[in-house]
Amino acid sequence: MIIDKTKIIIRPEMPSEYEIVNELIYKAFAESHGTETGQFMMKHFAEERQKETFVPELSLVAVLDDEKIIGEIAIHETDIATKNGKITQLVLSQSAVLPEYRRQGIMRMLVEYALNKAKSIGYGEVFLGGNPKLYSRFGFEVSSKYGIYHKDSKKWGDEGFMVYKLKPDALDGVTGTTSYYGG
Repeated sequence: MIIDKTKIIIRPEMPSEYEIVNELIYKAFAESHGTETGQFMMKHFAEERQKETFVPELSLVAVLDDEKIIGEIAIHETDIATKNGKITQLVLSQSAVLPEYRRQGIMRMLVEYALNKAKSIGYGEVFLGGNPKLYSRFGFEVSSKYGIYHKDSKKWGDEGFMVYKLKPDALDGVTGTTSYYGG
């Protein structure tokens, strides 16, 4: 189904929409990765909303002019453990677009909007664990390049643990580990 992108509004999700967004997450991930992954991601995000790290203004939906929610993205806080203590930044927890609306730039709209919103709030970087081919298109880089490692990087390698610098100097002098998850 081809849509007019000028008719898409990106805005924070409302608590009354949580079940709709949960179903969207399930459909998007189940279509691409199977029902088990769909269920896992839906449950994961429902649990993330309950944590102190949840940032409501960075839990966003893409809505058509008829009020149908067709995509979502959520960014949460995460900590980097450094030798000087913890530094709180962000992690892209997940993003999804309903299968029938894919390949129309909706994901790009969501990611770019969310990153700009995060920057305007004052954060310096956004981490994620995800597909390097997909997320490098948005400007994400391997986080180990900056001395930030995922606690499980020995198990999975470094390629899929990535960072987007919202501020050019955000990682200057910062090294450490984090347990961010997402993608």
